[in-house]
Amino acid sequence: MEDVSTLVARQYEAFAYPEPFADLAEEIRKGYHQYGDPALYGPVLWPRGRPQRRLKILVAGCGTIQAAYSAFMNPEDEVVGIDLSEASLAHERFLQEKHGLSNLRLFKGNLLDVGSLGERFDVILCTGVLHHMADPGAGLAALRDVLSPDGVMVLMLYGQTVRVGVYMLQDAFQRMGIEQTPEGVGELRRILSELPSRHYAQDYIRAADELKQDAAIVDTFLHPQDRAYTVPQIFELLDGAALDFQNWIDSHPYWRNGGWGPESAIAKATDPLPAREHWAAVEMLGQIAGMHMFTARHSGSDLAVVDFDQGDLANFIPHPAPGLVRKSAGLFARGPYELRCSELEQFVLDGADGKRTIAEIVDVPALEAIDLPERNEFARRYFEHLWKLGHVMIGLPAD
Repeated sequence: MEDVSTLVARQYEAFAYPEPFADLAEEIRKGYHQYGDPALYGPVLWPRGRPQRRLKILVAGCGTIQAAYSAFMNPEDEVVGIDLSEASLAHERFLQEKHGLSNLRLFKGNLLDVGSLGERFDVILCTGVLHHMADPGAGLAALRDVLSPDGVMVLMLYGQTVRVGVYMLQDAFQRMGIEQTPEGVGELRRILSELPSRHYAQDYIRAADELKQDAAIVDTFLHPQDRAYTVPQIFELLDGAALDFQNWIDSHPYWRNGGWGPESAIAKATDPLPAREHWAAVEMLGQIAGMHMFTARHSGSDLAVVDFDQGDLANFIPHPAPGLVRKSAGLFARGPYELRCSELEQFVLDGADGKRTIAEIVDVPALEAIDLPERNEFARRYFEHLWKLGHVMIGLPAD
């Protein structure tokens, strides 16, 4: 029987994923960005400040776009992409040539063999890959071994609660013998159109716009190896690879204030919990984490953890999260999430420019009618709220 890596490589040769596009600059102008990109998510990867040196970035399982995108967005850094699929790498090379990405090197190979490159990396991006491996722990350990001592990983794993219906359909399609062919995709689409409205996969299907693409249909429903994780299982996976969890790329699915107010029964039951227990409970209550994106470092690292109950709060530096846009007065949006603000809240949020501290944002003449202690407490509560919603990133004072 063929091993998983061979089957996965064959799939991506026939159905290159994600769907390739021809011009990085054009797509970025239209709003395309990748979660965890060091150019955009610096305060998440390095809360105390990005290292002031040329970084080596590994994109492990780069697919058709991610390595070229990373090289385009981080032109002063060196980017290495590795992937099993020659078809995927061919499109990466096309983008490399089109945009003159001299800081990009590409290799065909198995993630498990990444050590053969003989290099260590300051940043490792591995999104949507480990959950397709026969042994995700072995893959994560291979990446750990090439992570520099002060390096950071950006990881994405499927979330279990949102994919329950997907796995039901995977089981059914496997029993039906539906294959990874254009004919198989056509048959699968016809079956999806006949599913009952109550099927557990319907919410996923409605939300996943990429399912218009055949490659996404295959990747979602006909993948030979696919598993998903709960929050506690993520921590188990990291522990097994001697890595420490640092933070979520997007906190929104993990804190209760994304869906329930402070007076709700859920708030009263979950707010007293330690962070990890809180996240695990909210994941099961909200069921919106279709993918978990987070950062990790070597075990024993000096983690820079944002804590609004401790630390030098006045010197926290809020940065708007990528994708946060003002729709109208008092209304902001970030992807599927909306944020409605009072006039005061909007004024304070407008001050989050990634340069000023929280203390500097509220210490302005426009707010001097409010007592300073009241201003500071308002800013603490509001920026903590925005951070938990994922709408701002927080930079911490340098050591």
